[in-house]
Amino acid sequence: MLSVAVLALAGGASIGPAGFMDVLAKADRSWQLQAGAAWTQLFDTTLVGLTDAPVRCRDGVLLQPHCRAAELAPPNLVVVPAFDDENLLDSLADNREWVPWLDKWHAQGGRVASSCVGAFLLAEAGLLDGRPATTHWMFAETLRSRYPRVKVATDRLIVDAGDVITCGGATTFLSLVVYLVERFGGHERAAVARKVLLIDGGRTSQLPYLTYTPVRDHGDELMQRIQDYIDTHLGTPIGSEALARHFGISPRTLARRFHAATDSSVNSYVQQARMLLAKKLLETTDQPIEQIRTATGYLDPAAFRRVFREAAGVSPRQYRNIYTTRP
Repeated sequence: MLSVAVLALAGGASIGPAGFMDVLAKADRSWQLQAGAAWTQLFDTTLVGLTDAPVRCRDGVLLQPHCRAAELAPPNLVVVPAFDDENLLDSLADNREWVPWLDKWHAQGGRVASSCVGAFLLAEAGLLDGRPATTHWMFAETLRSRYPRVKVATDRLIVDAGDVITCGGATTFLSLVVYLVERFGGHERAAVARKVLLIDGGRTSQLPYLTYTPVRDHGDELMQRIQDYIDTHLGTPIGSEALARHFGISPRTLARRFHAATDSSVNSYVQQARMLLAKKLLETTDQPIEQIRTATGYLDPAAFRRVFREAAGVSPRQYRNIYTTRP
């Protein structure tokens, strides 16, 4: 039986630690359907606090730790839930007292798993240095810039680096639970857990959820005009040299100033803007996919499908079926 320490972090949503513990317990017990009287418990889970005091979550729920970190025997697995991502850096500072414990338990042989922005605490402890890791896509750039030694994989839902496991958004603890059951209990046990809990085990990427937000508040008026031009001409060929001629600057100056303003190349910006438009049209209209392809400037159907799958993780048709907002 594996000992699992779930950290009672300050300021996070209660669904993180409480949801993880509840779903992990249910996933563990679901194996009884298959094993019957031969069933044995896989996970022994403990909610751990820095003190004995109840921990207040962002939603007002109080979590009562089972024990203090100082009283805990070295756990086999430490789970770091998400904390307050609305005030990310302040909340990170509020929970930084956990860093020495993470370092200590990891040094004692414990594996560490995080959910969403919990990866920031792992990075603070140096556990992600030189390793691939993921977090919620909205905070991936912050993680990358604050901890440049971390190899941030924005598109991945779960990254297993052996003794350190990270996963994406706060509710991906559901996928993390199934992953941990499979990692430590085997595929058959995880398959039963998926069926009992109705958890989709096929998600491996955050790409379908990514929203491209272009930088617009950079203060370079000419680059803003060029962005406006691109955004309103996505159905036509757009090249750097033609753009430079249209706006009366050299291609080299365009490339330099555009990257300085938007942190993106012109070609990358055009492709991201086209994919954003394609997603929007797939979600909100019943336009045929071929019409959407034309509206986003792709002449070759195969190229459109390939680029869209690279950007969204699924085909245009699959994306529409899953994410349409039309009644």
